[in-house]
Amino acid sequence: MENQNDAAGGGGFLAGFLIGILTGAALAMMIAPQTGEETRDLVLGKTLEAGNVAKDAASGVYSRGKQVIDAARSQVTAAVDEGKSAADVTKADLSQQAVTERPAGEGL
Repeated sequence: MENQNDAAGGGGFLAGFLIGILTGAALAMMIAPQTGEETRDLVLGKTLEAGNVAKDAASGVYSRGKQVIDAARSQVTAAVDEGKSAADVTKADLSQQAVTERPAGEGL
């Protein structure tokens, strides 16, 4: 449960971050003392920077997701192996019971 909350919080943070960047860029354009060309260059630079930040964040989310999936896969594999072992033990016990409970004089 805690991992799900962490993942949802990461997505909310990223969305808030991107909205903040866009709001800041819009405000900067409205109150900027630069010329239009300088403002466009500034916005382009900030847009590229935001794109890099978003790429890094997406990479982090991907890495974390991969870790969660790998951990889950390991747990499932361990559970399956444990189930197979328990089935083998039960099968051996039942086979042993069948041999010991067979009436005398019966063949295989």
